[in-house]
Amino acid sequence: MSACPFSKPVEESDSGCPFGSSPKTQTINESPSGTGGGLGERMATCTTYQSGGCPIDNKAKDDIEDLLSVQAPRSLSLNGKVLDRFLPETYPIKINKYQESQEILDDPQLAMAMRQGTKVVHRAAEDSVFTRRFLKGDITKDEYGQYLRSLYFVYKSMEALLEEHQNDPAIEMIYFPDELNREQTLLDDLSYFYGHERLAEVTHPDTMTPAVKQYIAAMEEACKVNPALMVSHSYARYLGDLSGGQILAKRLKKHILHLEKEDSSWDSRVGLSFYHFNNIGNQNEFKNMYRQQLDEAPVTARTKDLVVAEAVRCFELNIALFDEIQALSDSDQLHKIDSTKDVTNASNTSKQQPSLDWLLQNVSSMSSWTAAGMAAITTLGCVAYLRYRRA
Repeated sequence: MSACPFSKPVEESDSGCPFGSSPKTQTINESPSGTGGGLGERMATCTTYQSGGCPIDNKAKDDIEDLLSVQAPRSLSLNGKVLDRFLPETYPIKINKYQESQEILDDPQLAMAMRQGTKVVHRAAEDSVFTRRFLKGDITKDEYGQYLRSLYFVYKSMEALLEEHQNDPAIEMIYFPDELNREQTLLDDLSYFYGHERLAEVTHPDTMTPAVKQYIAAMEEACKVNPALMVSHSYARYLGDLSGGQILAKRLKKHILHLEKEDSSWDSRVGLSFYHFNNIGNQNEFKNMYRQQLDEAPVTARTKDLVVAEAVRCFELNIALFDEIQALSDSDQLHKIDSTKDVTNASNTSKQQPSLDWLLQNVSSMSSWTAAGMAAITTLGCVAYLRYRRA
């Protein structure tokens, strides 16, 4: 037991313990010279202790009893900010910071993880008013033109970011610019609908809508967090286009270009370049290869979780695009396609004969629709594909 602070050794002129009347020169913890007495005998010499007990000893006893009388809470939580006050500034670990394991997963299964993680929000994408109208063939040329313009800005930004970060180990696994890039095909389609002379006007950055700006900003922010998150955007956009592009192209031929299967220009790709991947042979084989590459991407458990979360974000961004086009249409704020331009006649006069490679590609695709059910992603192409399977 520590010495009583009020019974320190004093000089002969001192009065001894301030709580006692005896001018002792020894501390309470020291036995009187030659007595060899115990603690009880020594404390008995303190007059304050004799009258009311030692105030220091009783205080410690009272504090302990108070602590024991308090009911401990059932659920304890740490306040990191409070604890930080008691840590030295050079302490190497921040208590409130997530410590990521750097161990690379052997089998991340990113494709399946994104599919499972986006089921709920994918249903919301299907229920978008614009999506349902698109699949029914109930959209106007002006609405479709805005859709193409929105996609142009999104793909231009996405493909620039993928190129910038192509050496990231995860992106490197799924980076196929020659096969997948869509920026030029969108320019071709915009030129067809709006006219080449208006192309600079409708693709000017100042014409980007709020939802488009939000989409681009989200991708840029994702790269700052971890460039590997662009895997989510690549997967969502490209596999959706590959899975449902042909279905949407047929809807557009009938309801936007006003063509029938019997027309000689039915097989023309003019105005529909976005939906055709000229550098991919068998699309189903390519999609399977792409998913396999995803499953071999070198990512940690934390990065995998972030990639799945970013895939959900892709859905939300696409839903925002669809809703914005619907709102612009309802308020008559769409950028008008020149009403004097007859896209039907333009399609007829610009007829292109389908190549043998295109015929072989589409025969292969039509014979293996059931193999394409893995793509559950954000684009209208994916939604169209799922509706096709349910019919």
